[in-house]
Formats: sequence, structure tokens, C-alpha cells
Amino acid sequence: MAHPNHERMDRRQGIDCKMYVFFNQAFLNFELLPLQKSYFMLDYTDDDRLPVTILTGFLGAGKTTLLNHLIKTNPDSKFAVIENEFGEIPIDNDLIVGIENENIYEMSNGCICCTLNGELAELLFDLLNIRHKLTHLIVETTGIADPSTVVQAFMSSEQIEMFYRIDSVICIVDARNLKAITADTNLAAKQISYADTILINKTDLVTAEALAEVEELVKSFNPFAGIVHSTNGNIGDFQLLDTYAYAPQIIEAFAVKAGKMQLSTAPVKPNGFSVVNKSKTPHHEIESHSYTFSRNFDPHKFNFWLDHLVEYYGAGIYRIKGIISFDKVPQKVVVQSVRDHIMISGGDFWEGEERASRIIFIGKTLEKLRLEESLNELLAGELHQSVSLLQRVS
Repeated sequence: MAHPNHERMDRRQGIDCKMYVFFNQAFLNFELLPLQKSYFMLDYTDDDRLPVTILTGFLGAGKTTLLNHLIKTNPDSKFAVIENEFGEIPIDNDLIVGIENENIYEMSNGCICCTLNGELAELLFDLLNIRHKLTHLIVETTGIADPSTVVQAFMSSEQIEMFYRIDSVICIVDARNLKAITADTNLAAKQISYADTILINKTDLVTAEALAEVEELVKSFNPFAGIVHSTNGNIGDFQLLDTYAYAPQIIEAFAVKAGKMQLSTAPVKPNGFSVVNKSKTPHHEIESHSYTFSRNFDPHKFNFWLDHLVEYYGAGIYRIKGIISFDKVPQKVVVQSVRDHIMISGGDFWEGEERASRIIFIGKTLEKLRLEESLNELLAGELHQSVSLLQRVS
């Protein structure tokens, strides 16, 4: 096993990337993750994998308009675009300059358009044949799709993770119709809850007062995402691409910022060695919880607890993001999940700062899961009691 901080060269697609082992020996000895996350890239922008931006949003929100805007305003980028609703953008035969296979078309503007007629994984492997032509992949989901299934496709395969990295999930919402849509279906709210950035589109069609109400509604579903306003998908100079929202260092910064947010009008509640901050509304079931703990977790027990949580309740937990401080581990450990798929990566060393674990949850009726009580029992060393508390109560 490599010594901590041992430098190695990882040859991926013929390009040398300096990467560093971040786990110390004690941490490596327990089976936290059987994934290739044992190496920590000091410069997260030094990543030659193809970045993936996932566009989601309910029917008619303006996903295709935003997609066209991104392509038009980034003329030097060579996009591959995977369309679930390919019929929305008819293929003009005069624009096709090459056909890689029956599902992949090269357009005259340099973009690659892909129809998703089968499994997403198969199409992703087909795209590797023309990887040298591409700088970015955009996946536009259907208006009635749960975006977590698309995200998981990029997280659940080591082979796919080797060549692709999720850059961010962007949700487009219709400023004029969001209130009515979310009152009629839970899907639009779920799409918002998974997003890293939420683009409120069609702002020219509503008053300032109505727009403020839309923002509050969006924040009630996801208080942690960045919010951008647009008209006809025009976002001005705002940068939506290459945001590295899933990079460990970005998650670290996010967890610190989110831990300081006031999620509701209720006071932040200190509770022993934890600080609890929750957001919920009587109008819907999606809640956001933020926890800060001043004591270290036991890595073995935390791993068991987290596995149990996502295995039995993953469908109701949309996102987890956070930094964990473990006993006898000198580095921050970055945890994030989408539904029941967990990613754990190495962060910076705990140097010159007070250790604290910060964990953020977004999901459905989280209060009934008794997360606060369970985590406090886990910190007290009571694994059995902690896990037994994880049951939905009415």
C-alpha cells in the first residue's frame, strides 16, 4: 500500500496527472469505500475527464432555450449533447457533416448531437471514440424525469467515472408557472432539490413581487443552490460551465458556508456537541437539515451508519453533502450522495483550524427520520441505538 502523501503518476487517456494518496494507513485499513477515491488531486481543475452538465427542469421551463444559448455563447467549446427529448430540436440534414453511428451526429457547428434510444452507459462508451473532438458533455433530461437517475449513471460505474466527471446539475424553472406546477406535482420540487444551480427563467413575464415569491418557493425546496435569473435562457455573463460543483474542495467550501446559513426563522439550536439548523414548510414535504458537530466520528461506525441510512431510506434522501472529522484521521473527509449512491473523497489536512463535521441533508420528511437524535447517539459511540433510531415515525 502506498505511503501517505506518496506521489504517483496516473496515466489517463495518455495524459499524466499528478495525484496524491490522501488516506493514512489507519484509514485505509477499514473499508470505507471500495472506489478509486484513494487519490486526491491537489488542483481539482487539473482533471482531464470530460465535464458533464446535466440540465433538468419541468416541461416548458426553457431547457432547450438555455442549451442553445450555452452553445451559441461558447463558440470555442465542442459540445456533445445528449437529448432525451430529441424531437424538440429537429435535426436539419443540411447541418449534419458526419455520422459516427445511428445515434451520434456531428453538426456543422462542431457539436455532437446524440439520441438516447437505449442505455445511457452504452452511449457514453460510444462517445469515447470521439473524445478528442469534445470539451464538454451536456445531458438534457426530459421534463418529467427524475434527474437523480442520470446523475447516478455517472457515479455508479468506475469505468464511466474514469472518463467523465459531473460538473454540475442545473435546474431551470418557469417563473410564471412554478407555483402551480409544484402544487400539482412533486417532481418539479425534486428536480430543484437535486440542483447545484437553479435558473429562474421567464422573469420578464412576472412582476417583481411575484418573482420574489418564486425565489422563496425555490429556496424552500433547496436553500443551498445558487439562483440565477434569466429571460429566454439568456444568463448574461454568468458562468454555468466548469463550476466543479462535485469537486471535493468545492464541497468543502459549500459545507462551511451552508453550516453558517440561517435556514428558518427559528433560532439555530445548540445541542450538546452539535448545532442543528433545519428548514421545513407546511406546504410541502421537502426539508433541508444542516448539522455541525464539534466531536470526531468513529470511521467504522459512521460508515455502517451511512450505509444503513442510504440502503433503507435513500429514496427519501435526495442529497447529502458534508465534511466529516474522523478519529485519528488527519484530513477532512468529503461525503456526498445522490439518492443511494455515496461518494467519499479526501480533503485538506486539518491544520490550524478547529475540527468540526458539517453535514447537509435535503430530502422528504427528514424530521420523521430522527436524524439529529441518531447522529448524536452515533457520536456518543452507541451504534446500535443510533441505527435503531433511523426509522420513520408518524
